Amino acid sequence: MLVNSIKLTETLALFARFINKAVHQYNGNDNRDQDKSSWPAERCRRSLMWVKLSNSGDPLKLLVPSYSWKTICGWSNYSGFLLDYLLNNLIDKVTSQKIIERAMGYRGTKSVTGLNKPTSQTKSVTVKAQRVDGSWCIKPAVNKNLMHLRYTLMGFERGYQTRIPSNQINIRRLTTIHVPHNQMNPWFLTGFSDAEGSFSILVQHNIKYNTNWRIKAVFAIGLHKKDTAILEKIQTMLGVGNIHKHGKDSVQFRVDSIKELQIILDHFDKYPLMSAKIADYILFKKAFNIIKAGEHLNKEGLLKIIGIKASLNLGLSPNLKESFPNFVLVSRPEYSFKEIIHPEWVAGFISGDGSFNIKTSSSISSKLSSRVQLRFGVGLNLRDKELIQGLVVFFNLEQGKHIHTTSDSVHLEISKFTDIVNIIIPFFDKYPIQGIKSLDFSDFKKVASIMENKGHLTLNGYNNIVSIKEGMNKNRL
Repeated sequence: MLVNSIKLTETLALFARFINKAVHQYNGNDNRDQDKSSWPAERCRRSLMWVKLSNSGDPLKLLVPSYSWKTICGWSNYSGFLLDYLLNNLIDKVTSQKIIERAMGYRGTKSVTGLNKPTSQTKSVTVKAQRVDGSWCIKPAVNKNLMHLRYTLMGFERGYQTRIPSNQINIRRLTTIHVPHNQMNPWFLTGFSDAEGSFSILVQHNIKYNTNWRIKAVFAIGLHKKDTAILEKIQTMLGVGNIHKHGKDSVQFRVDSIKELQIILDHFDKYPLMSAKIADYILFKKAFNIIKAGEHLNKEGLLKIIGIKASLNLGLSPNLKESFPNFVLVSRPEYSFKEIIHPEWVAGFISGDGSFNIKTSSSISSKLSSRVQLRFGVGLNLRDKELIQGLVVFFNLEQGKHIHTTSDSVHLEISKFTDIVNIIIPFFDKYPIQGIKSLDFSDFKKVASIMENKGHLTLNGYNNIVSIKEGMNKNRL
């Protein structure tokens, strides 16, 4: 009896050392004093909720190991570490097994992911799993094929991002559920949309419809292909829309389904536009509500859409004016700028419409017969003059010296060196520019640093500035 107890103790100790070695080899260190908040199980505990099925265990068609790439939590997370170790070090392969559902008994649970996130950003995902105790039966190393692993029954494959889960078993991966720290601020998105976004109503002749016209509401942001990354960030933040090529060197983020457009409207209702573009948004929202109610499918609703489109953006094309001579024009909402209420809006707006430039010119008073000037500016349609004045107030600049107007445009230009280094650069260091323009801002700062150290007064410094200038803005590869 004593001998059996000793053998059992030795076996348990060996098993404990084996698990410890596997986990630490996977992590690459033996640091046992990690912050528990960084453990996947701790993070998942705040992100997932487990509930018991009413039928508690209708098993599904495919058996795969329980380090599920869709749902990982608690012990199964750390068993995933061990399983990965076993798959790569002890077991040549894992066999997946298809099974008829009625051949299995009632034993199961389900997990639901995405319950901690707004429904506008994500969809909940339900994963049914066989209830297991997480037990392991380690057989002698000479016969590793007898080792028993924990299994999970996965659901209908068509609903998963990974089309054939069983083919993914041997891929090494570590999954945790968390909110990314670099997620775009919603006010930044509004500012960027004020600069680059568009709200439009497409009216296309199509005999498949009762009215012979197809109506579609579209929100879009079009950029140079160099800025694809910022569109991907917007798409990730909103959880809607598609990105596609739009011309030779352009890409476009586009949302045109009723369900997804509702998410766009919810955003701009909560974080409203500040430029004159808000008038377009108000008209767009009216048209959207008509479409959502299905009224655009009759002639009366169609004429309402045409009346709205006539006041939206560039109005009606000659063809539409000829096709709808009896439409009633919907008045364009009056725009009145109030104030800039969030610095992230400024960062987003300048990321779209702002510019950072370096001007070099001849100068009689300079030893090098040349002059360097930093210029930060924004140019808009004249209807946004109040917004430009609002930027002057926001940056606490001297009134009356930075705004220039033409017959149809208004420009803000800041070139005073002390304003650049004491106001503009510190602000955008705190509220960063995003997209390809961030590289222009970085070069802008480099030149400011050279000038602060009087380097622009030397030949080497001046040549360095010229070299930086030649690689900025449209000249950037």
